[in-house]
Amino acid sequence: MGWVIVWLIIAIVAGAIDVLTSNFFFVLFSIGSIVAAICAGLGVPFLYQIIVFSIISLIAMIFGYPWLKKKYKMMHKRIPLMEETYIGKILIAEKDIETKAQIKVGGEYWTAVNEGEKITKNEKFEITGIDGIKLKIKRI
Repeated sequence: MGWVIVWLIIAIVAGAIDVLTSNFFFVLFSIGSIVAAICAGLGVPFLYQIIVFSIISLIAMIFGYPWLKKKYKMMHKRIPLMEETYIGKILIAEKDIETKAQIKVGGEYWTAVNEGEKITKNEKFEITGIDGIKLKIKRI
């Protein structure tokens, strides 16, 4: 009965670590330790309990971890950063832009890098992407 309690304590500790870290890694060890606790309750020798724990935990990690990560990502959609919402926005040039310029987007000034032809004053251009702290732009 002693090893059953040890395996159940391992399962609880692994589950608690996962609750604190939300990593979905240690809970898979809980599965292996619960199966090992069942083996201990049935009187299986300790060496075989360790082998069962190792094999079940390994199988759970190989198949369960990718599945849990995929499920978690589907449940929690990533909220885009403010500057990521600028991509696709069409603006009018306040001055000529050859390669680099300061443009005002959303009340803030950004360094913009022109990836296409020269943009002249009052011409429309589109924000096509972000490169670090610079916005990529292209004439429409």
